[in-house]
Amino acid sequence: MPAPKLVSHRRVGFTLIELLVVIAIIAVLVALLLPAVQQAREAARRTQCRNHLKQIALALHNYESAHCVFPPGFVSVPTGPWPGGGNDPLPEAGPGWSFFAMLLPFVEQNNLSAQINFNLPVTHPANAVGRSTAVSVYRCPSDTAPERISAYPAALGIADLAACSYIGSLGGGNPADAPGYTAMYEQPQFNGMFHRNSAVRTRDITDGTSNTFGVGERQSAFAPNGWAGVIPGARTVFSQQVAARRGVAFDSSQRPAITMAVVHVRSGGPNAPTGSPGGYNAPHTGGAQFMLMDGSVRMISENVDINLFRWLAARNDGRVIDNPVSY
Repeated sequence: MPAPKLVSHRRVGFTLIELLVVIAIIAVLVALLLPAVQQAREAARRTQCRNHLKQIALALHNYESAHCVFPPGFVSVPTGPWPGGGNDPLPEAGPGWSFFAMLLPFVEQNNLSAQINFNLPVTHPANAVGRSTAVSVYRCPSDTAPERISAYPAALGIADLAACSYIGSLGGGNPADAPGYTAMYEQPQFNGMFHRNSAVRTRDITDGTSNTFGVGERQSAFAPNGWAGVIPGARTVFSQQVAARRGVAFDSSQRPAITMAVVHVRSGGPNAPTGSPGGYNAPHTGGAQFMLMDGSVRMISENVDINLFRWLAARNDGRVIDNPVSY
């Protein structure tokens, strides 16, 4: 009679210790891979942002070819004299449309441009659809601001401006040693590419197009900003998040309405930790991207020499950068 077969009842599987070791290994791998994935995604977003600035550069030059002049920073009718203080606003009546709005037909936004009545103010109800429509080329993908932002102060009643991540260059200079620069935003002899009702031509860029930037980054997550243009009586302020991070009230630092479309280089580089809401600021680590008037795009370090930064912001100060790669 054959002997009975022995049946093993031993279970096949992991012990608790083995399971914990596997989980620990997976956690370590995830911790190592996550920063690399995030860096790869940010690199892709930064490249897309660069491409947006290149499209804006192409649009500017196509506009200049069509009109024989670059678009004004914004269009507005002054209604009184400038009070004389550095951050005092100039009394004006609008309509306020910025160069971003004028470039719409040149960034494949003909239909949106056709919906805007440029003879009416940005704030007019007839232009509600126009001012509130998001334009992807005017947004850096790393900008975390909402798609629509509110103009400050709230009493203006405008809470539907499509956000913008870029800002035009008013110029550069040092208030301490440049005669007349104390006027700052309202300086009649502005030396950048854009200003109120400006009409700059290529021949006016005497420093050279490769030595002059026209547009830089100012994310709406830093200072809420709309591409539509300037609203008379508005002020540029920090976002609530930036103010909380700095431990100040969001409206503790205010800049005049002109800074909704253009800003100047004064005392600090991009992303300056103590910079005002009227400065350049990008969501990228180490600096901000700028579009030069030759169509190229460069990252300017947050540690850039302030004089070099001012020279790059100016189109006609006689400063030629010998080694532009160095910034």
